[in-house]
Amino acid sequence: MGSKSNGTRGQIQLCVGAGVATFKAVALASKLRQEGFLVRVAMSRAALEFVEPLSFRAVCGGPVVTSSTSMDPDGHASHLRSGESRALVLLPATADLIGKVAHGLADDAASLAALCAPDQRLFCPAMNDHMWRNPFVQENVARLEKAGWERLGPVDGMLGEGYPAIGRMIEPEEILARVLTLCP
Repeated sequence: MGSKSNGTRGQIQLCVGAGVATFKAVALASKLRQEGFLVRVAMSRAALEFVEPLSFRAVCGGPVVTSSTSMDPDGHASHLRSGESRALVLLPATADLIGKVAHGLADDAASLAALCAPDQRLFCPAMNDHMWRNPFVQENVARLEKAGWERLGPVDGMLGEGYPAIGRMIEPEEILARVLTLCP
């Protein structure tokens, strides 16, 4: 894997949800930039409770969208830029964020950007095993998959609650490998 950071491989949009796995989104952003992608980040309001936008700015070298009313310096609505991306990754895809996107709801920067997604759309679920098994969550996951979203995970592993079960988000390296396959 390379060490380019000038955006020569195109743009990747990250839509960041809130949860214990939110820190993995920062790691993925860094890895994508090292591979030569321009990384745009849109965060849900709740994600701001887990990771500061400064963390993403530091590894991406650009602005981070935290409001659904954000405008780029050129006057374009920030969330619309996600449609210009080669791929969009929704992570951690919490039950809340999956439900919003599956039903076309957009009340924060992450869900709004996700609704403007390009054709290559990935979502990486991360939640408690009880939530993951909830029939409403499973219906929403199926709804996204039917709409062409590709699901990566979740996997069995140690959850934030301190016990092993299904619901752990896959690792940033695995997400990166899939993005590199989709966007060589």
